[in-house]
Formats: sequence, C-alpha cells, structure tokens
Amino acid sequence: MTMINQTRRRQGGFTLIEVMIVVAIVAILAAIAYPSYLESVRKSKRAEARAQLMEAAQYMQRFYSQNDSFLKVLNDNTKSDMTLPSALTSVPRGGGATTYTIQFVTHTASSFNLEAVPTGSMEGDRCGKLQLDNTGLRGIANANTGLAPSDCWR
Repeated sequence: MTMINQTRRRQGGFTLIEVMIVVAIVAILAAIAYPSYLESVRKSKRAEARAQLMEAAQYMQRFYSQNDSFLKVLNDNTKSDMTLPSALTSVPRGGGATTYTIQFVTHTASSFNLEAVPTGSMEGDRCGKLQLDNTGLRGIANANTGLAPSDCWR
C-alpha cells in the first residue's frame, strides 16, 4: 500500500518552480510580440488613412473636371474655398474612434494639398501627417527623422 500512495503523490501535478518557469517564458514572449502587434495595428490604420486620402483627392479631381477650378463658385460668381464632404474628413469612415482627420493644407483655384492628421490612438505615430497634393505627390510631415515618404506610403 505504501508504494501506491507514493506513486499517487508523484503524479499529483506541477511544482511551483515549473509553473513559474512557464509564466516567465510566456511573459518574455508577450513582451517581444506586443510591440510588433501594435505596429501592425498602426500600419493597418495608416493604410486606411492613405486610401481615404486618395479618395478625397479623387473627389477634388472630379470637382475640378466639372468646375475648372478647385474653388467653389458661389451664386454671385465669386469663388470661395471648397470643403470636403464630411464622409471623407475622418478615418474610419463608418464611425468608431477617429484615428485620422483629413483637411486642406493649401487650397487655391489650380492646386490643393491634403493631409491626414493622426488623432486619438494614432497621435505620435512615427509617420506623422500623410500628405497628398493635386499632382499625386505623396509626402509626410512631423515624422520621425530618417523616414522617407516611401516608408509610410507603401
């Protein structure tokens, strides 16, 4: 009988040391993986902002082809600054926490420059503001030093 009791005791479970080692390994893996996960989330939100910035630029080009100007003509034939539709001014479009706002940097009758400004959880993003002008030139502003526009626009 004594031998059966000793065998049962040995099969009882994990020791505290074994559990602590597993917890330490899981913590190390999580500490390595979490920053990569966050950067992946930021990258997908940047991609969404780039797509909506391109849509806003296409909207402006369609407006120009109909009016021969990037400015709005009022009833008294004077021109005023144009505004983007509200659906194009915040990212994501469908609602939720806003991660970017789209606005004009410059706006004349023959040119425009749009930018997507990071807000909320995207503030302090390494790419800063994404910019796009009427010629299709892509740029960044307030980004970490050493970044090229191609680093943020791919």
